[in-house]
Amino acid sequence: MPTSRLFYSSLSSLLLSSSPAHRQRRLHHRHSKKSYLDEYISNAAKKLAKLILRASITTSAVLVLQLLYVVWRTPRLPPPPLSGVDFVREGRTVAKNHDGDLVDENYVWKEKKQKEFRIVLIGDSPVEGIGNTHHHLALSGSTAKAFAQTVTTNDEGDCYDCVRYWSYGKSGLTAREIQEEMVPYLHHVQDSLLQDDDDDDSDGKHTMIHAIVLLCGVNNVLDMNSTTSSFYSDVHSLIQSIRNNSQLSSTPLIVLGLPDFSKLPFLPWPLAFVLGYRGRMMQRMLEKAVREVQLKERESNVNNDGTVRTVLKVIPDVQTVLGSIGYHRCDGDDTALKMKLAHPLLKYLGGIQLAQNRIAALGMTDFLCDDGFHPGKLGTVYVGNLIREAYEELMTQ
Repeated sequence: MPTSRLFYSSLSSLLLSSSPAHRQRRLHHRHSKKSYLDEYISNAAKKLAKLILRASITTSAVLVLQLLYVVWRTPRLPPPPLSGVDFVREGRTVAKNHDGDLVDENYVWKEKKQKEFRIVLIGDSPVEGIGNTHHHLALSGSTAKAFAQTVTTNDEGDCYDCVRYWSYGKSGLTAREIQEEMVPYLHHVQDSLLQDDDDDDSDGKHTMIHAIVLLCGVNNVLDMNSTTSSFYSDVHSLIQSIRNNSQLSSTPLIVLGLPDFSKLPFLPWPLAFVLGYRGRMMQRMLEKAVREVQLKERESNVNNDGTVRTVLKVIPDVQTVLGSIGYHRCDGDDTALKMKLAHPLLKYLGGIQLAQNRIAALGMTDFLCDDGFHPGKLGTVYVGNLIREAYEELMTQ
């Protein structure tokens, strides 16, 4: 094409493209293309929403069916006699007999007073003792025995004759319900100690509770109407209600963390995944509530030393602990030179003697009751020693 024709052709195209009619047709084409794209995206979004809705309905149906199946097949285990609000008003004691063995027994309120270490547990089904035939096998008795291993054999002069404990729990309680139904019993124990104990202890230590253990949150995880924000508020309110008794304002408080639902053997997938996710979210709120309480304790300087008296104890995954055999420092040896092949689980079994091959054969069923959910057998011993460890860490700040 000659240069002149190419020039006039380009000029003509430029003039036509800049004409109002051409610009209108081009804009109309753009709007049409954009409208088509918007319509395509809208239709795709609607289809995706329908797909998600169907998947949600299907998943929800599967979860409901799985939950019903779990409820149907899980045995209903009873608590020990005199549990929950019927727990012995005088509490129970763990003391050493003439052979040096720890014995759990009922305590006679009006007998001669001993130097006692006192602990109160409040919470839900593990505190009630679901799945255990006797309190000395349940979490409360195992915790008392764990404390008795150390507080009754202290060589520094601060030795106690026995450990006395109370256990106020009820299956199915949420954090708010624990505050409403169980905390009053804790306050009643403290008030009874002030009222009924002898007045010959001038320093007031004879009328005090030495430690409080709180278990909450499991039923909040299972209650789909419970949100993370409401759980945070309920836990914070629960802890404050415990501290409302002036005698308990600086009593060591051990809050137990939530178990990992995704690893419980009785939960099928995807129910285990969903409850595991909710459990982790609730655990974060539990940690947040405890951190805020600790911050206020430091700011108020209740103990005049900047320390805190509330601690969260995370329960390590038993499956992980079971597989962690290795070389560890010998008990009582301050040097790192003398090492022996041992299992870290041994220090949480409260003096129970198990051979290495026996530990290697342990499984989750050895730590749970027959329902595969509540702590039992070695599980209560394990958690009880974790609680004692948390108390010792709290007191050695």
